[in-house]
Amino acid sequence: MEAMDVTAEIEKIRQQQTAVKSTGIKKQENGYEFYTPHYPPPVAVECQKDLSQYGIKGRYLDMTFSKLKQLGAPPEDKDAYNCALKYAVHLNEHIKSGRGLIMMGPVGTGKTSLAISILRQAIEQGYNGYLISMMSLLDTLLILSKGPAEHYLEFENRIRNCPLLVLDDFGAEYDNKWVSSKVDSIISDRVERGKATIITTNLSVQQIKKCYDSRIYDRLKETSFILSFKGKSKRDPLDISQI
Repeated sequence: MEAMDVTAEIEKIRQQQTAVKSTGIKKQENGYEFYTPHYPPPVAVECQKDLSQYGIKGRYLDMTFSKLKQLGAPPEDKDAYNCALKYAVHLNEHIKSGRGLIMMGPVGTGKTSLAISILRQAIEQGYNGYLISMMSLLDTLLILSKGPAEHYLEFENRIRNCPLLVLDDFGAEYDNKWVSSKVDSIISDRVERGKATIITTNLSVQQIKKCYDSRIYDRLKETSFILSFKGKSKRDPLDISQI
């Protein structure tokens, strides 16, 4: 590291002070001369939210309705997209009323992107929402159940009580009685508390009823708008010429 030239640094400070004086207003009070410094106007800086704390990570960090508009909606799913956009327009009302969405359809039709765009809007409106895949949700609950009780309770409390919860890839989690009872408990609790839940799933209604107790779907549909997606996957494979 180079040694600091103290004399040069002092001179630099003096020059800065002189510059402030030269742009200020000269005043005299009680026999003393002084300057009122003139500072440039403050610059507003928009603080970027840490989206990872809301469960938004990786390739979805830049997902918004603006980006979706650029990408466009498949003709066969235009009605479903428009309904999701309409839900977002009245998002504040739906969250307060505990009304959610169930987006059903094949892989790669934009369900997760729409759900995240809605979540982003909720965050911008000041709501504490959260996105988590069903696999991650249940893995996290299992891992935390083996540690300090307060960590487990803190996480589960957030899942049960956040104003808007997005459960991605519903039905992809492993099948056992503990899973079914836990999912039933969480969904029932959110319905009873009037909390809005958005679900994306590749399963049909019949498949959901087969994987879970039929009461789970019945509870969901009571407080959810159901959107069906029919398009082909928009996920293209990598170009082999780029290998």
